[in-house]
This record gives sequence, structure tokens and C-alpha cells, in this order.
Amino acid sequence: MNAIKTGRLISALRAKKGLTQKQLAEQINISDKAVSKWECGDGCPDVSIIPALAHALDVAVENIMSGELPPSCTTLATDYPDKKVKHYDFTRPDKWGREDFIAVSTFFIDLCQKLEANFAGRRNETCQISVTGVDQLTNSEFQRSIPHSCFIFDYSYNDSGFVVEVDPEIGKALIKQNPKEFPLITAFDLDVMREFYIKDFIKLLNEAFAEKFANVPEQQRLVIVKNFSEAKFNPSTMNQRRDQMCCLVSYSLRVGETEGVMNIQLSDFFMDNLRSLGFFGFNWKEPELQYLSEINAKKIANNLFVEFGRFNPDNVKLEPGKILVFDKKYYDPLNLVYKNRVIHNGEIVVIDEKFGMRILDEPDVPDICYDENEDYISIQLGACCHTEEEISSIHKKILLELNTYAGYPSPVIKNGKIIAYGEIVVVDDKFGIRITEINA
Repeated sequence: MNAIKTGRLISALRAKKGLTQKQLAEQINISDKAVSKWECGDGCPDVSIIPALAHALDVAVENIMSGELPPSCTTLATDYPDKKVKHYDFTRPDKWGREDFIAVSTFFIDLCQKLEANFAGRRNETCQISVTGVDQLTNSEFQRSIPHSCFIFDYSYNDSGFVVEVDPEIGKALIKQNPKEFPLITAFDLDVMREFYIKDFIKLLNEAFAEKFANVPEQQRLVIVKNFSEAKFNPSTMNQRRDQMCCLVSYSLRVGETEGVMNIQLSDFFMDNLRSLGFFGFNWKEPELQYLSEINAKKIANNLFVEFGRFNPDNVKLEPGKILVFDKKYYDPLNLVYKNRVIHNGEIVVIDEKFGMRILDEPDVPDICYDENEDYISIQLGACCHTEEEISSIHKKILLELNTYAGYPSPVIKNGKIIAYGEIVVVDDKFGIRITEINA
């Protein structure tokens, strides 16, 4: 099996069924941590689990094994014989966006080399450390995913802090114990791990944050890393707010022949403090919703843009992190616009890595024309170029391949010019866009 292809398929099918990683894991009697690893491409499901997994996702075992859906579900051979076409599931606005995860991942990746040197010095042998994923989940989901007994250190988590957790196998290897001879994690083991490894990690983390926030007053920087509070044998005794979100950074560690995971669980409030200090490029805690008013359009008798709509620009404030909410429902088709005129509606698909539109067979869809002299803001998913002859028979083509890649920011257009980019999301039952970049 190809771990990356299989992981992407599992993630797409799970999202399509509206399941969380935890819900899927419960259906097939495994941990949601395992589901997270699969979706990150870090390993494949065990053969014994695949039948139950395929049943839960309503696909055949062969689809899970190959990482692909059958051609009848993904392609129209007459239109794109060499390309895969699938539905694209827009996500609801999560606590943190894609750009936030990139910033967190980059920061912790930069720590890897220093960590490797530090851990190797303690062990007198080579250590390999890499970031395998950054994800968001609830505190209860994280606690359910880790071993009942592990190396876990609480840095005032419930007071804007974080938790460091090291899996038992790699933890025993770090403190030079054979887990078969010494399977239990004792208070002595925790002390050794803390004194020789975790304190060094916290020191490096402090130094990295100090460098990151060099221009921030020292007193403000103190909200980021708290004093060490307590080591716990059992994660369930930490009394975390179960439904509160956290950001999870996962390190893969290899010491000699032993491999394992070290997780850094950043609390909701810790992430808010990072944002307040400018870690993500702007100061923002909660998404601010602004509902847009669509401009008046009129019907008339007569290169191609796929749009969510055109909206009144009055009082629209474009700020990174703000979510602009459209009037279009997430299950409504999008508009195909030609010369300021809506000529077709269509549903969104993914053709290989790019967005596409499947033209709907609705001959009664009215022609809508926008006044080209009226100010407007347009949110575009993508565009394509065709001749007038091709456009006249576009309803026969069924599929249009757009110029934008799925998952990448979409442009915000004002009077024909790109003024910003953002991530398409769903707010309640309406489409919206989370602004990620202002085009100066």
C-alpha cells in the first residue's frame, strides 16, 4: 500500500461522511491517534483492520489497499480519460486555519536539529527527530489517543500552558532502560526523563520563542512558557477541559533501533497568547464574521469565471483572519460567469490536483447579468479560457478544469482586480472566506 495515497483517501472519505477522527476510530475499535497517523501518511492500516475500515467508509477493501476509488466514482472517461475527478468537501472554519498550522510546523521543524544534537549528546549516539504532523483536536481526543501510562509532563496546561508526552517505548530507550525488563514507568523514570531531556527541550523552546519575539517586551513574553508544575503517571488525572480544542505537534524520534513519538499539546489559551504576540503575523483570537450583501443583478439575453457571487463592497473590511460570509448555501451550485453574465451553474469537483466544475443539466437556470459599471467584490474559485464556439456548447462538455489548485487560497476581486486571498470555509450552512493575505 502507498501510505500517502491511502491516507488521503481515508481523510477524504471520512470528511465526506461527516465523521471526526475519533468517531471513525470508535467504529473500528482503534485509537484516533492511529487514524491521524494514517491520514498524515505515516503508516498504513493493519490488514486485519481494513475490512472494518472499508465498511465504515462505504468502499471496497481494494479501494483502501490501492488508495483509489473505482473509475465510475471518480472520472468521466469521455471528458478526462487520464484524470481523476472527485467531489471537493469544503471545511467548516476550524479553531485554527491552514496558515496557522504552517507557522506552527515551521517553528517546531526549526527546533529539530538542536534537539537532535542535544539528545544525541545525552545518549552518545545518533538521534533522528522530525515533525510528523500538526493537528487540532479536543483535549479528550488527545488523552484517549495516548497510552494509559506514559512519560507526561504538564506545564500549567489549564493556565495557558502545554503538555509534553513521550511514548513509553522511546522514553525507555532515552533513559537507557529495557522496556521488557522494566515495563513500568516509575517516579524515578519520570525524574530522569525530566532532568536529562525535557528540561533541555523546554530550554531550547524558550530560546526559540525569545528569538521569535525578540521585539516583544520581556514581560509579555512570559505568558508563553510557564514554570514546570507536575509530572503525571495517568493523563486522565490532569483535569483538562474535555471539549476544549488543542493544537497537537507530533515529533517522530528514532534512537538506535527504537522509534516512537513525542507529542506537544498546546492549549487553546497558549495558542491565543501566541497570536496576541504576533506569532501568526496578526493579532486575532476569534473569527469575526461579516455577512455580505449581494448587489442587485438583472436578467438579460446574453473568459469563464467560477464565482460564489458578487457583493456590495460598502463597509467591507479586509483583515487577515476575518471571515466574510456569503449568502450562498454550501450545497448550492456555483455560478459560471462569462462577460459579466451567469451562463451556467455547476458543482465543484477536483480534477487531479486542480478545482473543476461539473456543469449541471438545468436548462431553466435564468441568465443573470451584472452591471459592469457597478462597484462589486467577487469571490472566485477559479477560471478557465475557451473560445466563443466552445462556450456556446459548454453544456455538452459537462466538466471544466479550472486554473486553481484545491486547498490553495482563492482570490477576492474588486472591480476586476485581486485585492486579497483567502481560504474557503463553511459557516453554519453558508459559504465564507477566511482572509489570509491582503494584496497591497
